[in-house]
Amino acid sequence: MRQSRWVIGFFALSLTCSFLLILEREIREYFAFRDRPLFRELVNKVPNARHVWFAWNLADTNNYLLWLFGKDKMYQIGLFGYHALMTNASWKALCTMDSDKDGLSNGVELGDPCCHWEPGALASGDFEIRHNLEYRRWLVSHPSHPTKRNKHVHSFPQMEDVPWSVVKMAAFAFMILQLSLWFAFGGLGDDLFTRKSPLSTGLRAFLIVLSFLYMDLSSGVIHLILDYAPPFLPIIGGLAGGFRYHHEDPTAICRISWFEYASHTHLLAVVVLFVLRLGPHSRGLRFFWVWGLVWSHLFQSAHRWTHFPPDELHWWVTGLQRMLVLSHERHMEHHQDLEKQFTILSGHTDLILDPLVKLLPAAHYDYWCVIGVLWFFLPVFVDLWLLSDEKMSSASGKVDDKV
Repeated sequence: MRQSRWVIGFFALSLTCSFLLILEREIREYFAFRDRPLFRELVNKVPNARHVWFAWNLADTNNYLLWLFGKDKMYQIGLFGYHALMTNASWKALCTMDSDKDGLSNGVELGDPCCHWEPGALASGDFEIRHNLEYRRWLVSHPSHPTKRNKHVHSFPQMEDVPWSVVKMAAFAFMILQLSLWFAFGGLGDDLFTRKSPLSTGLRAFLIVLSFLYMDLSSGVIHLILDYAPPFLPIIGGLAGGFRYHHEDPTAICRISWFEYASHTHLLAVVVLFVLRLGPHSRGLRFFWVWGLVWSHLFQSAHRWTHFPPDELHWWVTGLQRMLVLSHERHMEHHQDLEKQFTILSGHTDLILDPLVKLLPAAHYDYWCVIGVLWFFLPVFVDLWLLSDEKMSSASGKVDDKV
């Protein structure tokens, strides 16, 4: 099909961009570590080296872009980096120091106040104090930056006013416009609510369940990437900064409106709807993705609910948590460990994702971006294959691409 070339082209572009992330990381680490190879080993020599929300490398001054585009050829390191060089990155020595002179020892800042952590503890598996020895992986801070705690952390003051985002509002308007056109001219209402649809009841039920599981796993892959991608990266860096800051201030998502938090998914909706408009697709794929948009709003809601005190939740929310969506107890396993339990819709597909993360750690966000692109386009290419073989033509037919 000639029109499918646009879909293939967009897929190739997306895959190329994800491979460029791998190249960017390799180049960045080469220039940052070529003169001081010890810094490459810091992730194994100190606790929580990857869990300071705004930093990609604890040894630097967090001014990577200024160094990259500036005149200074020598990579700028921070006080913690100098102390690491002085002590050969011995955690026993570094732990009791206060590199940034803010009154908090490096051990307190990196979650090991009693200095019990030892190199090699990370190999023990899932986070447990008796294995990993550091007290916590959450609310850690940078040992080269004087720490000032957010006074609102773990508190529930009045709701905060957040300025409207023009980009998010445009994405929301595009989503509503496209769905309205499908309802008016594309038979989407029949597919969703009546028996007039060429999609059988059984097929629709199957696609709803499949879409739920797909979006559950997708929420985990997106969460994983944005939890570890550096905030200075273009496009995804801004989203990553919000995800990483969430570990610093988990209740921040409870202090903004539901719409403000859910509107992050409208950016995803634009990508989905854009891909559907690029080429031929079946009514079945459209039905699958429309329900995917429903589930994406639900996983944003479910994540937000897990951070509210139980007595502030409606009875139907607690009922959903017991039967369908992510519970507080399950999600707290992620906040304790930060390296597992990434899904935020139901948590069921962590049974698939957690073993994969053990094989390819979440810190390799660039490789996971490649996997994410392949995963996102999987339903699209399966649908194109079915259309080309005319296996769904009698059941679903082709959607008018001009709608």
